[in-house]
Amino acid sequence: MSFSRERIFHLVAKMMEEMEKEGLTLTDPERLRSRLTKTFSDELRVLETIDQEVRAKIGRMSKPIAEGSGEWKALYERFFEEEWKRRLRI
Repeated sequence: MSFSRERIFHLVAKMMEEMEKEGLTLTDPERLRSRLTKTFSDELRVLETIDQEVRAKIGRMSKPIAEGSGEWKALYERFFEEEWKRRLRI
């Protein structure tokens, strides 16, 4: 899952708009915008890393599995969730 920098900026701007609509007082909106942008970017990097690791793990299996097949999707979801939980130590 990859988002362009512009897409991240757009999502952060929408979040900021919603916060203002809800009446949240933003004492330092530029700092918040910067932190949200960094957080989005960091989390997307983690998701991309997990995606690459899961794809590699499926690719190393002794039995070739066609990407997009039902079996591949089930393995991808299972391995992705396992890796996500391992990283979060859930």
